[in-house]
Amino acid sequence: MLAITALLLVACTSAGSSSVQSPIPLSSPTPSPTPADSKAGDLRTRLDLLLSEHVMVVAKQAVAASNHSDDYAGYATLLSANATALVDVVRSAYGNTSATQLDQVWKLQNGYLIDYTIGIVTHNDAKSNGAMSGIANGFVPQFAQLITSLTEIPADQIKVLETQHIADMKKVIDEEVAQSYTKLYPDLRAAYASTSTVGDMVALKIVQQFPDKFPGDPSDKAIDTRISLNLLLQEHSYLATMTTGAVVAGRTNEQNAAAAALGANAVALGKLFTELSGGTAGTQVGELWGARTADLIAYATSGDAAAKLGLTDKFLTRFYAIAPTASDAAREQIIATIKVSRETPHSGNARRATCASPSATPACDTSPSQPSRARAGVTLGCCPAQSMP
Repeated sequence: MLAITALLLVACTSAGSSSVQSPIPLSSPTPSPTPADSKAGDLRTRLDLLLSEHVMVVAKQAVAASNHSDDYAGYATLLSANATALVDVVRSAYGNTSATQLDQVWKLQNGYLIDYTIGIVTHNDAKSNGAMSGIANGFVPQFAQLITSLTEIPADQIKVLETQHIADMKKVIDEEVAQSYTKLYPDLRAAYASTSTVGDMVALKIVQQFPDKFPGDPSDKAIDTRISLNLLLQEHSYLATMTTGAVVAGRTNEQNAAAAALGANAVALGKLFTELSGGTAGTQVGELWGARTADLIAYATSGDAAAKLGLTDKFLTRFYAIAPTASDAAREQIIATIKVSRETPHSGNARRATCASPSATPACDTSPSQPSRARAGVTLGCCPAQSMP
């Protein structure tokens, strides 16, 4: 959802935006700068989004592996793309040497997570146990040592957080392979939400160390709001692809659980907008995202024309009434959503890797100083832009 977040934040704080009922214009108004638009805010937002995106891609590779789908190799590649983006963020602060060190450590984690998934799927206890041992005795201490050397955050603190995170990821993989979908999706959302703890800690330290590179207050309340909205929109994007993938593959139990997670995400979005703009806006957003989910599932199921109309004209008209400044970004995202939804049922692939490519800069965020990112490719709302400035 490129550009939607920044524009929504402007719309939420603009008086009277929820009362607009006119047709969508050819171009949207240019938003005014907000306190959240700082390099410090960009840094914190990117770190949080990339770390949380990592959770979703690990989960999706587990889905592909357990269902022996053709797109498994693609998700392994997407883990590398996410790592590259994370390394680029570190490079922007600490330089090439530190970036290379993170790259090596992060690849170690990804390799072990893939090995663990394969071991569980193939009932190879030696492989899965070896992978978990490698993470606990290799990745966790090496990652903690690196972060401490860069930021001076105590290594023990990082070890505790990463150990819990790995336990959460193990649970997600285990539940996917066991097809325990009613447990999987709530646990996935919890794991996703928890990653920002490390991201926030590291971002705050980086800003303290390099105030000239990253001016601004990363703990500003406006940035808190920006990150909350970004995380919820990105979560929606990934959950949407998991839901439609289950629809296309006929995995009804998973579809129901994934759709329930999308419903919980819509509730969270509505709550956030209630805090920002009052109960009416919150109700409108919650209802709008709920209707979007229903139409998305219907369109993935049959390519139904009525569902397509709901995803385009009806959604955009209602969205414009809530956030007129974000309507152009929403239109482009919806077009990409429909393209992937239309192709998926007929392609033989539940979710082709090219339709879910994660990226350096997650799709639901952009900065006004980088308008080109507002036009980068997005698919089904989950694809962050392919390169990071």
